[in-house]
Amino acid sequence: MSADHVRRRRDEWPDAGWTSLRVVQFDNAEQAELHLPPSDCQSIVLVDKGLTVIESRHGARWRGADYGPGMIGLTAPGQSTHIRWRGSERTFTTHVELPAALIDRTGVELWGRDAARLGRPDALAVQDPVLSSVVDALCAAARMGVDEFYAESAATFLAAHLLTVHATAPPLEWGREDHRVRRAARFIRDNYQQPLTLAEMAAVADLSPFHFLRVFKAATGETPYRYLTKVRVDRARRHLTRHDLSITEIAHLCGFASPSRLTAAFRHETGVSPSEYRAASQ
Repeated sequence: MSADHVRRRRDEWPDAGWTSLRVVQFDNAEQAELHLPPSDCQSIVLVDKGLTVIESRHGARWRGADYGPGMIGLTAPGQSTHIRWRGSERTFTTHVELPAALIDRTGVELWGRDAARLGRPDALAVQDPVLSSVVDALCAAARMGVDEFYAESAATFLAAHLLTVHATAPPLEWGREDHRVRRAARFIRDNYQQPLTLAEMAAVADLSPFHFLRVFKAATGETPYRYLTKVRVDRARRHLTRHDLSITEIAHLCGFASPSRLTAAFRHETGVSPSEYRAASQ
């Protein structure tokens, strides 16, 4: 039986167009058995709803676990999977796929060893509140149409978290990097209108993407994505006090991919839409 017959992609699920990672939600049959070929991605599967018993076969031996809301399955890149599950109700799951190259690159940048030496995360069922919250946040961001920078930041964090918590990577040590953070913050303020990436910001700070994420949040209390969004919204507020620019023109000038992206970010930061803010400023 093919995966298409037992796992139906949720029809309402949006295509965010992200390339840093892939997120999709599935509605799964009550009972099924599947053989999934090796993938070049690290898979994270979060159970959103439903109860079932899941089993995975390695060689001639099956191992099983109870699967319910909040449980997470991890499948390593290159790992062939033979699974089966049985329950009295359908289960709903969210699947996040991270490129294997990102996992390896993160291992080399942070510990000087690729994932093959650190251990590729692979587990039938684990509980990890951090992973659960990040997956939930990715779903919300996808529905909002948040841009690639958000996905890139999340993918970088997830890669490091998986290697630290679900492999054998040693704890990381951190030093003070305030001057590098200030340099990156200035770069963001000077280039907010451009389609900036996490990699570009990290390069300005002369740090790996994950190091940059960590030290930037420690120094500013915000992620680089949130900082950039606040800078863009602040610039948009200034433009909105003028009446010679349309909302579409302001979105373009402030680095938003579309007027709808500007509206969503503006409402999140200020509680009102750009049009409402402009009307109130008259």
